[in-house]
Amino acid sequence: MINESIHDREHPIAIGENIWWVGSPLQDDSFQCHTYLIENGHDSILIDPGSMITFASMVRKVEEVIPLAQIRWIICQHQDPDITACLPALDRMITRADAVILTHWRAIALLKHYDIKLPFQCIEKMGWRLETGRGQISFVFTPYLHFPGAFCTFDHRTGILFSSDLFGGFTERWQLFAQDESYFEAMRPFHEHYMPSQTILFDGLLKLSPLPIRMIAPQHGSIIPEHLVRFMIEHLKELDCGLFSLAQSSTDIQRLSRLNLLLRKFFKDLVFVREFRSVLETLAQLAGQLLPLARMDICWALDDNEFLVWSQEHHYQRRQEPLPADVVELFAQGEEISDWSVRGVYLCVLGEESQPALVLHLRDSESGGVRGLAMFRLLRPVVLATEEARILSQMGEALSVSAMREILHHQLEGERQRYYERSIRDPLTNLYTRFYLRESAARLFEMQDRDPRTQLSVAMFDLDFFKSVNDTYGHGAGDEVLRALGRILLSETRTLDIPVRVGGEEFVLLMVGSGVQESLDVAERIRVRVAELALPGVLAGRAFTISAGVSLRHPKESLEAAMEKADAALYRAKQGGRNRVLLATD
Repeated sequence: MINESIHDREHPIAIGENIWWVGSPLQDDSFQCHTYLIENGHDSILIDPGSMITFASMVRKVEEVIPLAQIRWIICQHQDPDITACLPALDRMITRADAVILTHWRAIALLKHYDIKLPFQCIEKMGWRLETGRGQISFVFTPYLHFPGAFCTFDHRTGILFSSDLFGGFTERWQLFAQDESYFEAMRPFHEHYMPSQTILFDGLLKLSPLPIRMIAPQHGSIIPEHLVRFMIEHLKELDCGLFSLAQSSTDIQRLSRLNLLLRKFFKDLVFVREFRSVLETLAQLAGQLLPLARMDICWALDDNEFLVWSQEHHYQRRQEPLPADVVELFAQGEEISDWSVRGVYLCVLGEESQPALVLHLRDSESGGVRGLAMFRLLRPVVLATEEARILSQMGEALSVSAMREILHHQLEGERQRYYERSIRDPLTNLYTRFYLRESAARLFEMQDRDPRTQLSVAMFDLDFFKSVNDTYGHGAGDEVLRALGRILLSETRTLDIPVRVGGEEFVLLMVGSGVQESLDVAERIRVRVAELALPGVLAGRAFTISAGVSLRHPKESLEAAMEKADAALYRAKQGGRNRVLLATD
């Protein structure tokens, strides 16, 4: 860290070998302007001479180092008054015949209006370099940063880059040297409003990257020492620019910069965060920096007056629930409720307590209609500036896309679940299928194999004389019996158990955590319920019975082996007179 206290700002300050800061602090001004001198005898160089505000101080400091007459080259890296307003006065003081002003031709076209006697020389016609007795100086073309002919000056001997507006910053208090990485926050608003676009800024920085830069000496802000150079370059590459494109009612740079930063953080989250819940958490956090936010809720209208809701109360987990009438009305009223000029941003009150709220409309990208609402419930009424409303509107547009992606995911998830349910559920009895039995058994058997204390049992059921039902009453009546049996199995089993129709009138029940007696008790209850079954219509008065075999599954035993044991017990129950439950023997 550089100790500022050792520098006397009333005198020239050495920043490199024979290189001096000869500027002058401006009182209570965040827009400090710096002038630099390269001491080189009779071929000395003055960089960005400055305005008349600092002219007297600049001349005095230069003459503490060298006589003013030893200045041969005056480099003007752009034509703005803060760099060039002193040229007429300097023109009267420097009378040597070989003195020259070096700049870009675009700046010369404007500076000639000062009607000065010193000649101009185009740096592009010099091959973008200047040979001096102390070594080469290169000019790096950085167009549109901030004007078409902008360039930087690099001294190869010291590795100092004189960058003019590039790397400049707004400093609340005068500080010649940047102390740490926090200086980037002074650079941020300076570049966001001054530079036209991120692409142009990135291109200019790319041209500077190959240079062995050991120090950056900008015209504004603070000098950047070597240990911060790479950090500042890399972070500027990611900076968004063209800040004034946001401006409507205000050109407050700090405020616009803060709004721009919020918007960029939100868009970055949309790109890199997959979970919609995380996107909403970020939006609530950012909105809380703009608004006196109590809470934020999101809702989306489905068909048939159904709504999906993401509420802060439930940590933005998706829920399907009804909405209050005053919220539903916001969908129907559309833009008629607006008392704001920015499309999709509405101030209103919600609820019986008339809580102030700001509402963003979320639109269907195909129809353009309002399908969702982002509701920011406020602690107090607010008056929004146009820029803040536009930021929220842009967030709403982006959120609409993200919400539609989430809705599509919700619909696909529902379709996938329905397809899965159809694949694992028998459509007649609503019991599970053989496919689901195998899938679940593999998982449960693996648990028992790791922990033999886990108890698993298999019961096989078969309706007695079911063929006679189909032959006598028809298959429709047989289906009704099977449906009734399905209801019995579902009602007599726990959610952990897996009741399955394996085909025809045969059923399997995989029971979890049940020992011998518990398994026999469950099978017996089912047998009794079937014996008590009374069906209407053609089946009225018809009695039904069921036989069952129960087996315990042992660790490492396959599903087929456990079912074969239960099936053998079922066969013995059939042979023994039916309408009974028997336990398999190992």
